[in-house]
Amino acid sequence: MLAECPQENCTVGTTGKCLLNNEPASSCPHYQALTEDTEVSVDEELLSEPEQNPSFQSSNTLTEDNLSLMMGSRYCTMVGIIGPPDSGKTAALVSLYLLLSHGRLAGFEYADSRSLMALDEISRGARRWTGGTPPQQMTAHTELSDDRAAGFLHLKVRASGHAPTIDFLFPDLPGEWSTAMVEESRHDRLAFLQRADVVWLMVDGSRLTKLATRQGAIHRTKLYLQRLKQFFPDLPRVILVVTRADTGVVSEETIETISDEATVLGISLSVQAISSFSTNPDVPAGTGIPQLILASIGREPEVAEFWPSSDKDSGTRAIGNVVRGGVEI
Repeated sequence: MLAECPQENCTVGTTGKCLLNNEPASSCPHYQALTEDTEVSVDEELLSEPEQNPSFQSSNTLTEDNLSLMMGSRYCTMVGIIGPPDSGKTAALVSLYLLLSHGRLAGFEYADSRSLMALDEISRGARRWTGGTPPQQMTAHTELSDDRAAGFLHLKVRASGHAPTIDFLFPDLPGEWSTAMVEESRHDRLAFLQRADVVWLMVDGSRLTKLATRQGAIHRTKLYLQRLKQFFPDLPRVILVVTRADTGVVSEETIETISDEATVLGISLSVQAISSFSTNPDVPAGTGIPQLILASIGREPEVAEFWPSSDKDSGTRAIGNVVRGGVEI
């Protein structure tokens, strides 16, 4: 038998002793005996089992909703980054972050970041050296928990010696997304390019310098330009970012072939060679990154002055003119 008592602080259900010292406890008028099959009423409804286990965002990158809030409060320069897998997209961002964090990005200083944990995460591989030997893989392959939404990185920089800051927003995307745009015409996941101020089209410079892979890399780059123009007619200016500059210099003829395609498509194209990391002592790591950032700076639209001043003498005022003794005051 079980028992319960409505009296506050009574423990008859657990100790068998009545709070009012009734002997036996069952003689207490408040005593209620419960059989084993008696249902105990519960005032509060038990929580139902969740349909699925709660999931948390595995990445520290910013979502497009975060971007909308940030871009609504201040001017930000969004950089669209596309290119095939292993073309050096993430490596360029890691190199930029490491240069800034060590005060070695010529002409710029670090100011702030809303995605510092994400930047630290993607640069972790580049900071794992054993006995002075660099790791075989500087950056990990980008993978997103959400296959439909882009993840963004934020960096606020300041030009050396100047107070105004510049907010940069960079997508960190798998190269497969760019490949899908070319091969499957799938561009929905790259819709953010419509809001970009500039687009980095990344191409592996080592493939452009080797005879066996040069024509294939040129053809592939032309396809990227064609798809960009097809899916994003109002395309901003494009910077052809030639990575792995430490492996060799791309010929002017090769660059001219790609530039001619951009001209035919009506795309404003400039070229910047970079070396995010380097195995060549004559080409330091980070070569070209400061110039790339400088070339990517967007221009904040000029806002007309709300109440502009004028030095022009408009003559006699039409309102509030008072003449006393022949003198206007």
